[in-house]
Amino acid sequence: MAPLLRDTDPLALVEPWPCEVPLTGLEEALERSVFRSGLSRADWLKRLAEDCHKPQLLPLLWLLPSRWKLAPAQLPARLQALAGLLERGLLTPALLAALADDLPHLLPPSANGDSDPLALWSSQGQPALPQQLQALLASSSDEPADEAAGGIPTSSRPLSGGLLWHNVGLHFEQAAGERRRNGLTARVLNRLGANRLQRPGSEASPWSIDGCSSSGAWLQHLQQQGWQAEARLRCSVASFGLGASLPLEQGGWSQVPLALPIRTGLLGDDGQERRALLPHSCLELNLRLDHVWIRLQYYQGTEGLCGWAGLNDLHRPWQNDRHNGTVRYLGETYRGERLLQLLDLCEVIALVHNIEASEQQLVKGGYGSLGFCIDSSALIQQVMEGRCQLFPVLMGGIWRERLLRRSTQLKPQAGPWLQAYHQALLELPHDGSLHGNAADEALQRLRQCQPISSPFALVQQLTLAAPPQSPEPPAGDSDRQRGLGRRCD
Repeated sequence: MAPLLRDTDPLALVEPWPCEVPLTGLEEALERSVFRSGLSRADWLKRLAEDCHKPQLLPLLWLLPSRWKLAPAQLPARLQALAGLLERGLLTPALLAALADDLPHLLPPSANGDSDPLALWSSQGQPALPQQLQALLASSSDEPADEAAGGIPTSSRPLSGGLLWHNVGLHFEQAAGERRRNGLTARVLNRLGANRLQRPGSEASPWSIDGCSSSGAWLQHLQQQGWQAEARLRCSVASFGLGASLPLEQGGWSQVPLALPIRTGLLGDDGQERRALLPHSCLELNLRLDHVWIRLQYYQGTEGLCGWAGLNDLHRPWQNDRHNGTVRYLGETYRGERLLQLLDLCEVIALVHNIEASEQQLVKGGYGSLGFCIDSSALIQQVMEGRCQLFPVLMGGIWRERLLRRSTQLKPQAGPWLQAYHQALLELPHDGSLHGNAADEALQRLRQCQPISSPFALVQQLTLAAPPQSPEPPAGDSDRQRGLGRRCD
């Protein structure tokens, strides 16, 4: 494959790439949409700019090809500072790290204000949680499948030419009731973790489910009931939930793969700076009893806290299919006693991060300042395995110092994890400025967290020199079970 030069499309696709749905590259989709609209490019972009007041469309400022960039003057005043940074090129790890401290000034304010991370973690102000497993499982029964998942949302308005910022025709891997159960189980694990807010010796009774007051104890209880459980770190191409599709002339829809391109700060063999697609990373936890699956993820997220969430992404075969290599699994598979240790660690990390975010009143619960999703995965792997396979790691030095100080103050609740957590904060790399041996090591990490298979030319270029590997989904996750989940939708 020829080297990708700076002026080429960073979201270019390669053909052929096996996919169950038609794919169209973003730049081609934009060209088709303008042609069909009968508008000039300038007038079409004005219509696009009108849509960017919606928070879910903010990534567009980042991922649009260079010839389609929106000028700051075209956008609402509150977005002009952010658009100005992205108008002439791609973000670098150094700039992303710097932006983390400036997010409150660059992002539009929340309409309702940011929720408090500790309140979210402990489910304050949210519906009551079940305190028995059977009640949790019953919460998903008799709930109809959401057939509209692959339709056009009533809130979406196609641009002239038909381009829609939504994946029409795709479905979720699990039915609506199953996804609700995932989210409810995530809240249960978060609430169990929030018991650590009580200092040892407190007279108050901790919240419990099935008589268990910690996530590790509850998992042990589930395993005694016959549940199988395992967790593994994963990476995939990030799009912050944003999708796009274009109507086909013969009917149906073509999907438009989206991703967030970055400059890496690493020099390529051709003397040009390497580019890559920003990964999304999390800890994936799967719980299974017979045909019942509960899928969860743990990360520092844009939802406003560090903790658990349901793994309920729309199934995009080019981005997040755990069977075709678009999801890359990293490091150890955690089962048994190692999994119980891991859940204990996740509670400690969430405790430290959410208290720091709440007391500092950090935007988005500390997302960016206390690390992005990649950083929370890197921190877990550094503690549990003594290594890091992710790139870019961007948690800044001053925030590491603050977390070190905060965790020392929480020594009684952090328990035996305190020293390992401190060591991981000190040993984790920082990818803001790389050269020499650090650059060589960072390139290895960059390749290790790329998808094994992808339609994006950038990904294929980066992985050409990497050792060949095969997709490795979590054990026991069979094609039969995967098909059952899709048929429910």
